[in-house]
Amino acid sequence: MNKRILWLSIVLLSSASTAHAERFDLSIGDDSYRVALNGPLSRLFAETTGQYDVGAVVRPKRRDDLLVAHVGAMLTGDAGARSFESAAGLGVRAVYIGRDDDPGGAIAPGGQFEARFPGYERIGFSFYGYYGPEVLSFGDFDEYYEIGTAIDYQVLRDASLYLGYRNVNVRVEDGPRITADNGLHAGMRLSF
Repeated sequence: MNKRILWLSIVLLSSASTAHAERFDLSIGDDSYRVALNGPLSRLFAETTGQYDVGAVVRPKRRDDLLVAHVGAMLTGDAGARSFESAAGLGVRAVYIGRDDDPGGAIAPGGQFEARFPGYERIGFSFYGYYGPEVLSFGDFDEYYEIGTAIDYQVLRDASLYLGYRNVNVRVEDGPRITADNGLHAGMRLSF
C-alpha cells in the first residue's frame, strides 16, 4: 500500500507542474485524509470551459488499507442565483479503488454546487456527489459513491479553511460495503 501512496503522490505532483493547478485541497478526518488538485480544463484543453480534478482518499492504519483515487472533468458555470454568487457543475470521474487484495474501479457521473453569501463573500458552502452503479463498476467492486459538503472561510483571498462532511463508500462484488471515509473533516484550500 505504501508503494501505491508514493505512486499517487508522484502523479499528483507531476499533474500540478504540467497542468498548472489552480487549487490544492487537503482535508483530514479521523481515519483518512484526502488530497486533491483541481483547476480550469482550459489549462489541459484549449478553449474548454469547466474544471479538471485529480485526487485520492487514503485510509491508512486499518486492517485493510484502502485507496480511492480519481481523475475527472466537469463543465461548470453560473448557477443562476441572483442574490448570491454561485456556480454549479456536471461531469464524470474515473475512479480507481485499491485494496490489499481487491483492486477495481468505476466510472461515476456527478455534480457540484458552490455559493458565497452576499455581503459576507469570504464565507461559502459547497456540496458535491458522484455515483458509480454496478453497470459502471469493474474489477472486484459493484458500486461506488461519494458525497460531501463543506462550509469554508477565506482567511486570505487565495487560502481557505473549511469544515465538512464526506462519505466515500464502495461495495465489494458479492461482499460487504466498505467505507473509505464517513464523517467530519477539517481542511484547507490553497489557490495558485
